[in-house]
Amino acid sequence: MQAADASETILLVTETTVPSSITRLLASAGWRMQRCLPEEMARQLAHAHVRGVIVRVHPDREATCLQTLGAAPARPVLLLTEAAAVRQAVQLAQAGWLTAAAPDQTEQVQAWAQRLTEAGATSTAAQLRHVRQALSRLNHDLKNPLAIISGNAQFLQELLRMRGGDPELEGPVTDIEEACRQIYTLLQRLVALRDSLPT
Repeated sequence: MQAADASETILLVTETTVPSSITRLLASAGWRMQRCLPEEMARQLAHAHVRGVIVRVHPDREATCLQTLGAAPARPVLLLTEAAAVRQAVQLAQAGWLTAAAPDQTEQVQAWAQRLTEAGATSTAAQLRHVRQALSRLNHDLKNPLAIISGNAQFLQELLRMRGGDPELEGPVTDIEEACRQIYTLLQRLVALRDSLPT
């Protein structure tokens, strides 16, 4: 963290105290802190040396403080809140799941819908790639035991031929070989399906 200019201040808007761990962290980075009450905030924000604002007030007063901040020149704000709804909103925002807009802000709603569509397309493509990989693994995993079964069936067929045949065993061995051919055909269809999916 780069040290701040000594003339630059972080405004602590609070009726109580800001946790000492936060004030120590900011002080160690070279920031000067100035405490004020919520009713003094508008006047303090008029000073150009205020580079950021930390708000720690009762949840009932947060909306008023945020309105005051909205009317002042933009600067980074850290809201230390106990309001459950705000904390949940922050968690959603940090996870990338929350976009806030007023109902009349159709541009934001349109941009949000566009991001949703793009995310859905990305998600669908990723899911199809996952399905393609799963089909490849399934094809490979089925081919190995099938090759063993088919090879053993051919071996039994050859043994039967060398020993002059055994009608009681020839039928079942022929059935096994035919079942192996059917499974190979199904695996070819599985490969064709896999190849039709995006890479």
